[in-house]
Amino acid sequence: YESKINPIAPSGASIVNEATRYIIPSPTMAPDKRIEIYNQQYWWRLLGTMHDSFPLVTRLFGYYEFNQTIATPFLKKYPPDHWSLNHLGSRLPQWAQEEYKEKDRSLILEAIEVEWAFNDSFFSGELNTKDFLKATKEGENSSLLEEKVYLQPHVHLFELKHDLFSFRDKMLQEDVEYWGNNDFPPMKKNKLFHFVLYRKQNGHVVWKEISRNAFRLLNHFKTGCSLIDACQWLEEQDDDLITEATEHLHLWFQEWTMHRWLGTH
Repeated sequence: YESKINPIAPSGASIVNEATRYIIPSPTMAPDKRIEIYNQQYWWRLLGTMHDSFPLVTRLFGYYEFNQTIATPFLKKYPPDHWSLNHLGSRLPQWAQEEYKEKDRSLILEAIEVEWAFNDSFFSGELNTKDFLKATKEGENSSLLEEKVYLQPHVHLFELKHDLFSFRDKMLQEDVEYWGNNDFPPMKKNKLFHFVLYRKQNGHVVWKEISRNAFRLLNHFKTGCSLIDACQWLEEQDDDLITEATEHLHLWFQEWTMHRWLGTH
């Protein structure tokens, strides 16, 4: 892009001729150069929004490499199609799956997915919330046992090869320039990590590491299921899940109810 406006206008005419039809020259600038300034400012705003939406990925690359390797190719393939720039990076996970092929592909794809989830969680809606812990106790709220229950739209579940959430917290303690001159903090890897990302009632988006089995049961509510169906599904799983669920199911539902991770339409 090199800060230059496209020489061809959307009409197919040259930008020099098209700009002359709508913009008068200034004492020092031709019409096409005047509109080029606004084009540059908008482009810089898009890049700035990408930096804000993906702060970890920006720190991993640095501003210049992030713009060249991630933001510019992404925006060329998927230009903004929504009036709000809050949605600008919504297709970056898709672009990364399609286009990013470097050796650190696994880490970068996970980082992009996590960072977009932070954005999405902040703006997502919320379903009705109820006391699902009481519904799991025999004889109480029997009608709720049969009602379809879903993960809240602001809740995101992750099974990752890297402990990206702790790593991200450490990286965000310093600015982009700092990490251009210093080693990254250590990051746990070489096993599967399970996390829940969610929005608290005060609007803050936070995360929590959970067990693999709690993750498996929560994941079962992604497409919606009743509590009765969930219990029946549990009975069909391996001994490891059944054993942990027997000991912790009431604690899980207590926590999930407290954090408002589940809801109904």
